Amino acid sequence: MSDLGALPVQAYLVACLLAGSIGLCLGRVAWRDRREPGGTEVALYLLCGGGISLLYGVRVASGSELVMLVALNLATPLVAAVPGIWMAFVLAFSGRDQWRTEERIVALAAPAFVWVLTAWSSATHGLSRRSLRSVVEGPFSLLSFGLGPADWAFVLYAYALCLAGALVVIDLYRRTGNRYRLQTFVILLGTLFPFLAGIVTVVDVGSYANLAWFPAALVVHGVFLYGTVFWLGTLDAAVVARDTAVEVMQDPVIVAGSDGRIRDLNPAAEELLSPDAVGASLSAVFPRLEVGVEHPIAIDGQQFDIQEDPITDPRGTDRGHVFLLRDVTERERRQAALEQREAELERQNERLEDFAGVVSHDLRNPLAAATAAVELARHGDGEGSEALDRAADAHERMDDLIEGLLSLATAGKAVDSLDHVSLDAAVRRVWSRLETAEATLTVDGADPTVLSDRDRLEQLLANLFRNAIEHGGSDVAVRVAVESEEDGVMLSVGDDGPGVPPDRRDQVTERGVSLDGGTGLGLAIVGDIADAHGWDLSVEASAAGGARFVISGIETADDG
Repeated sequence: MSDLGALPVQAYLVACLLAGSIGLCLGRVAWRDRREPGGTEVALYLLCGGGISLLYGVRVASGSELVMLVALNLATPLVAAVPGIWMAFVLAFSGRDQWRTEERIVALAAPAFVWVLTAWSSATHGLSRRSLRSVVEGPFSLLSFGLGPADWAFVLYAYALCLAGALVVIDLYRRTGNRYRLQTFVILLGTLFPFLAGIVTVVDVGSYANLAWFPAALVVHGVFLYGTVFWLGTLDAAVVARDTAVEVMQDPVIVAGSDGRIRDLNPAAEELLSPDAVGASLSAVFPRLEVGVEHPIAIDGQQFDIQEDPITDPRGTDRGHVFLLRDVTERERRQAALEQREAELERQNERLEDFAGVVSHDLRNPLAAATAAVELARHGDGEGSEALDRAADAHERMDDLIEGLLSLATAGKAVDSLDHVSLDAAVRRVWSRLETAEATLTVDGADPTVLSDRDRLEQLLANLFRNAIEHGGSDVAVRVAVESEEDGVMLSVGDDGPGVPPDRRDQVTERGVSLDGGTGLGLAIVGDIADAHGWDLSVEASAAGGARFVISGIETADDG
């Protein structure tokens, strides 16, 4: 090592004292204005850097080994605190307050605390500050010592926190807009001073092996931090709050770049997409998520509304898009239930209107006929028997109407529970209960077990059979066919009667429509029962020339 001349050492001493004064003064100012995010940490960083610089100046200026040793020991806790203060500043500046818990602060400070105790007691164990002695270089006396294992461990600890903080700042630089990138750039630039100065001090670069270069560098770094927070303006509360809000949002947020690749996900989106989604193509990871999509989309049984907003720089250049996925599963479920309820209420209103129409018109006519017949029989003018027959017919028609109205009132209600029903058994059971005279029944096809309301399915079959007998005559031939389809089972009931004219096939299932003066309710009930189950009903011509009613979409028990 070459001898130090007085002038370089004096210049270095002036630099230490000047840096220490600046650090303490600026730190005091920062402490008064510490309400800014990171302001407290900047104040502590400057005070520590200023204290280290002044104490090192004392070591350089003093010729007493005792004074130099006291200054060294006083500076030790300040040096130990600097890496932790730097990390605390970075977390405060970037708005990551959730990382600044008491447990993490204690864990962060523990290695530095252990190093301070080890350095102070180095004379007893030799793990720190080996070969501590004073050396004379020119007109000044300096304190020289070698680094022990504890010192090297602290150096690694300090540089690890320095790099970790720099990475957090780099991530902040990447995530924030151009408006705040100057601040993050200044912080990173200032970090280079203590980083490089520490390397030069430890490695002994140059002719001044016993001089430490990092004290003044810490103050320079602190000035950069002060300028960032108090001059350029820290990340304001709106930006920090917005970033924090995105992280804690329960709705997924997806950020895509202008190249169509995913740049960032909040925790809710990470649960929804695959872990390796970041960096992948948006169209590959999420094919249904496209720019401009607003209608709800289904993902794993959930319904999401898509809100898309462009990302542009100050010049208006497209930088990507932000997608906010709002979970509307419950809303869609309530909407579907409401629509179903409204449809059911509409059907009920229609049935009430039909009921009122039948009561006011169809039921009034046979009642009037019966009343007239009874009056005629009461006068005993020789036509009493015939009048009573007409009254009986009128009463029978009223009974049919009342029975049809009661059936109509329940036919279209929503099906709450489904039974496992054998179609073949249901067809034959219903046929056996009817007065079929000389009519014949033929059942073709398989015998699947279907899901339906048992009572209403049998009511549907009974009405179709009665319709065939009433219109086809007492000797009508009824053919029931069961066929399997892709979406379930198709059931058809055909006869060899007169059939339904093509221009009336769309009308015969409407309420009050009858081709031969019937009540007009039987086939309407069939239509309501089919609708309540979600089945499709159509009217065709049978192979024998009569009518054929086809019910499709019946769900089998295997499908359910």
